[in-house]
Amino acid sequence: MTGVRSISNAPGISPVRAGLTAGSAAAVCGSLLNLPLHSPSDALLNSGTVTAASLAGGLGAGLLWQALGRTARRPAIFSAAIAVVFMLVTAAAAAGESQLERSVSYLVPLAALTLGITAVLTLLLMTSGRALPLAVTIVSVIAALGIGAALAGMGDQESGRLELPPRSAPWSAAGSDLA
Repeated sequence: MTGVRSISNAPGISPVRAGLTAGSAAAVCGSLLNLPLHSPSDALLNSGTVTAASLAGGLGAGLLWQALGRTARRPAIFSAAIAVVFMLVTAAAAAGESQLERSVSYLVPLAALTLGITAVLTLLLMTSGRALPLAVTIVSVIAALGIGAALAGMGDQESGRLELPPRSAPWSAAGSDLA
């Protein structure tokens, strides 16, 4: 051995399962963060697509961890690759700003949250030395899909109903011509 320490996987957990579990947690958090953000297009970018992208990102993180092998530099290379993906998403959001207004203010916070959670949890699960039951992964994916689907219809678009604006307080002097 040439002094290179080996980073082994936790017993009983595959990198893909760890990535999917991490991606599921990121999907739930991303779906919740999606609610206050103003989507450029509620039909295209909503909690459902955030969930799908987060799960795909988790799968990708697991496959990347597996592909990197068992070298001491695996966590550093993995983290750098996630950072590159974040930069690519940010660049794509900036490029799409001319077509979809508010792309950057919508996509960048979601990418930062979901990629960050996915990266950290994948690293923790793979280096913890603890087994992760398959049932945990299955339940987390099902929960993420359910939450993403349930929140997908909750966007920031106008309702289309004719409504009166909220009443202002009678003690408010702003805009009043009463003296």
